[in-house]
Amino acid sequence: MIESASSGGATYTLALTGDVIMNSRVSVCRDRDVLAAVEVLRGADVTHAHLEIPLHDFGAADVFGAAEGALSWMRGPTMVAHELRWLGVDLVSAASNHALDYSYGGLRSTIETLDAAGLAHAGIGADLAAARAPAFVDTAVGRIALVSATSAFPAFARAGATRQDAPGRPGVNPQRYLHVVDPATADQLKSIGAGLGMWVVGDGDEFVIHPPGLHNSISRFRTSGDVSAPTTACDQDDLAGNLDAIRYAGSVADVVIAHLHVQAWDGVDGRMSSTPAFAREFARAAVAAGAGVVLVQGSHAPMRGIEICAGVPILYDPGPLFRLGRREAQPHDFYTRWGNAAAVRSFDAGLLEAFGARDTAAGGPASTKTVHSPAEGNSHEPGFVLPVCTFDAHSHRVIKVDLHPMTWSRARQATTGFPARAHGDAALNVLRRIAELSTPHGTTVCVESELGWVQL
Repeated sequence: MIESASSGGATYTLALTGDVIMNSRVSVCRDRDVLAAVEVLRGADVTHAHLEIPLHDFGAADVFGAAEGALSWMRGPTMVAHELRWLGVDLVSAASNHALDYSYGGLRSTIETLDAAGLAHAGIGADLAAARAPAFVDTAVGRIALVSATSAFPAFARAGATRQDAPGRPGVNPQRYLHVVDPATADQLKSIGAGLGMWVVGDGDEFVIHPPGLHNSISRFRTSGDVSAPTTACDQDDLAGNLDAIRYAGSVADVVIAHLHVQAWDGVDGRMSSTPAFAREFARAAVAAGAGVVLVQGSHAPMRGIEICAGVPILYDPGPLFRLGRREAQPHDFYTRWGNAAAVRSFDAGLLEAFGARDTAAGGPASTKTVHSPAEGNSHEPGFVLPVCTFDAHSHRVIKVDLHPMTWSRARQATTGFPARAHGDAALNVLRRIAELSTPHGTTVCVESELGWVQL
């Protein structure tokens, strides 16, 4: 058994989670497998969680559904912050595509709620500097820092920088990316854009396509003769800013967690479980800047593989920790987005009708629609892993990553979507899947007795 630094040993542990999408209390649960999952979180010296949702109780000023959402507009009540504390969470990453589902009022409520609960958080803020700033937590094992960014967000949600003559804009810490295409594909895109009556503007090897009158709502492209198929690359301004934050964090902390919330997939492979090139670029650059562990997550694949870069683990997605267990009221935009029938689009439509229309339109198992991309669509099989990194207490470098196999509870309505420890064949299926996904990165996942691990 590895001895914890908090008990005077030579190592300490850090638990990392994917999405927390939660709107009910887990602290009242007594289900054995749920509590086994909770113990993994609470048993670590330091625990990180990614908060995928804004926290509000609908009563604050300027809390309303934003004009643009994802599959649904999501939120959690403010008591979720206390549930995170009960789970043993110390650090929260909050940059995601849902952070402004309920506009700036919802964002403000999230920040105030996390602050009131004493939860250090990164990735959102009153302006770009605040959203990009590292969060720190001082513990018995040392100072842990977190930098959180997202590549998925509606344009209005991107935090803006404060100038001497103009205030900044609240929002998320962005890591934008652009598409890199060969010259023939670039010509096709320009022709299609022009044919649709879009603005198409070039500057050297780069060009943008955007609707008339919306000159900041753009799709960015770079032409390159070095690619044979479309790929992606990081926006260099955002990357430089995030690497600066990581370097600063590393100068004053023992360990830096670099986090990136990613909803995109590799277009060449076409599978939801394939990490896009820009995310790999970000992860490797973060390691070079001093990150001690990199967490890329948000794919809903549900998992992607593990890479070891210069002795540092890059977790391309362990999978979501909590899935939303209770559907809640949605803004009218949700009904008009997914409701094909007039009965669903009307103001008298019910919530179950609207979610049923969404599930049909989004190409779920019961859908009559065809999902052309990605090949897998959103999936939650076979489950996910909860990674726990063991650090050497002197060098503060990861020496081992344990992978605890998890699924989601179906024990009763009140526990739906809670993490539950997987056993038997279910556990082996999860571990075999993460091993399969890690092989292309040259990483070997060892499996024994319902536990996986990577030795560094």
